[in-house]
Amino acid sequence: MMIEKKIHNLLANEFTSFPNSELQDYYKLLFQAVYGAEHMITTYNDCLKALENEMSQIEADINCPLYSDITLSLPLIRVNLLKCKAENIDHHKISQAFFDGAKIDSKIPATKFETYLNFAAKELKKQPFNFNEQYLEEFIKNVKKLDFPTVHHSETYKKNYKPHYRVIPFQIWEKQFSKNFHNV
Repeated sequence: MMIEKKIHNLLANEFTSFPNSELQDYYKLLFQAVYGAEHMITTYNDCLKALENEMSQIEADINCPLYSDITLSLPLIRVNLLKCKAENIDHHKISQAFFDGAKIDSKIPATKFETYLNFAAKELKKQPFNFNEQYLEEFIKNVKKLDFPTVHHSETYKKNYKPHYRVIPFQIWEKQFSKNFHNV
């Protein structure tokens, strides 16, 4: 499948699941789909400590999917910590999968990410997103000036969707767990 179609599907799936997403949320999604968690890593112990802290502050949700597919080139998933908590999935295994996945260098240069972002912007002008063209251009100009930084989810996204997840390459997730998890 061509990358343009994959980006279209990625954005459309995000809209279906999270219709109140703002532009920075779509940017964050695209950034994660291209770079995974390589920007997030420090040490395994830091990963585990951050995960345990986050898990202690969230409510379990057995009804949400275990993960969502955010694949563009490298098969990546956003593993939902609310479901992990509901299923009592081992924190050490989640942290190890996240840590191992974050060590993978996507080798995608900023110029290629910019190309992907420009294509995403074209999609985001259309239905059902309807972002203002000038707003999109200004946003892209600003993130380019900052060398395409990582961003947090918008306050709207946090309020509506309570995002708690880890971005992990699918093969590492599968390898880390002996139980065959499905996206249920």
